[in-house]
Amino acid sequence: QLPLTVLNSVVSVCALAHDLYPDRRRASAPPSRTDRVVPRTEMAVFVGAMNLVACSLGAMPSCCGAGGLAGQHRFGGRSGSCVFFLGACKIALAVIAGASAGALLDAVPASVLGVMLAGAGLELAATGLRMLPPGAGGRLGRKDLTVAVLT
Repeated sequence: QLPLTVLNSVVSVCALAHDLYPDRRRASAPPSRTDRVVPRTEMAVFVGAMNLVACSLGAMPSCCGAGGLAGQHRFGGRSGSCVFFLGACKIALAVIAGASAGALLDAVPASVLGVMLAGAGLELAATGLRMLPPGAGGRLGRKDLTVAVLT
């Protein structure tokens, strides 16, 4: 589980943020740091601290995965305020609806969730294709593109 968590919640999130937000790269970073939007060390410390605090309060361990970042970007989220707004909505739903919140969430059709998942997956696939070496896009075969989109 540890290698998967490190790759999904640290390495891939930092690489995806670097690709999606080139205008936020740190041009004035000292030589010991990269120009990444979010340095891997900072992301790893954040995920670790988040889990230490949340788990001590009885929550399940969680991470900030690349799929969530891709989905938020695909559906218009471009700043930290979208994550804050999403969290505030979840808290409001829990406080207002209480135990019946599960029934409200169960009412969301699976097709809506499928479209949202497909949107996040397409954003991840598009990022993967953009990370190919220059000129490689023209040499990709149908099989390569299918693998890229389906994974």
